[in-house]
Amino acid sequence: MIPLGRKNLPSSKDELARAIEQGLRQWVNKSGSIVDVRARVFPYLDEIAINLDGARLDSLPAAAPPATGEKRPAFEAALVRLSAQNVSVRGVPANLQMEARDVVLQKIDDSNGDILLLPQKARDGHVTISAAQLDLEQAIAKFIDSQARPHGIAIEQVRLAVRERGRRSLAAEVRIQARKVFFRAKIDIYAQLDIDDVFVARVSQLKCRSAGGIGARACGILQPHLDRFEGKTFSFKSLPLGETELHDLRIAVTDTIEITVGFGSA
Repeated sequence: MIPLGRKNLPSSKDELARAIEQGLRQWVNKSGSIVDVRARVFPYLDEIAINLDGARLDSLPAAAPPATGEKRPAFEAALVRLSAQNVSVRGVPANLQMEARDVVLQKIDDSNGDILLLPQKARDGHVTISAAQLDLEQAIAKFIDSQARPHGIAIEQVRLAVRERGRRSLAAEVRIQARKVFFRAKIDIYAQLDIDDVFVARVSQLKCRSAGGIGARACGILQPHLDRFEGKTFSFKSLPLGETELHDLRIAVTDTIEITVGFGSA
């Protein structure tokens, strides 16, 4: 869902590109143009291309005002592409690629009377989300250090290892070497992610383990943060896809963790 910040639909491809870009820039920090719209016969669009490569997202998108009224047809696009390589989401590096064909977009007014643009259906497409294990390792190390340092605990090393447990399941282990004054401790953090047949992801097995006083104290600091996510679920079907349905989801783990979702209209 993209807020266009206007009462009437754009009347040209350039005007549409500017409106979409204005909506995205409410939560995307990136220099240069990010939206390009091609159309030989407007409002039938040949392509909407969104380039967020290198963008920074420091916060989640603000909630749009409640939608009111009926959903109405807005545009049809033969192709919608989104590239978001090397983006930073609250300091965590990630990549996202999306491509959808024969997309129907509809509009609905929010409570202020401004237009919200949202997908109604797409013939087929896919979304791929990925992150390098090394990049995730560095982000985890930064977070753990920020939590441990106020307690006089120095984090000397963090190592992340993620492995596949199945087509829709993975396990992660974070090994930490910590020090307080002259004493050292090894700390292990475990986590598991499973995605079921109805595309609901669940985080579980979040545990911090260590022997010795320093390690036990570090786990005491970290475990409450882990407990906040234990058992948390996310349904990929909650994504705003309109009449479009998810068809497939797969996980691949090498040096990069990659989740690919396939979708299309019924």
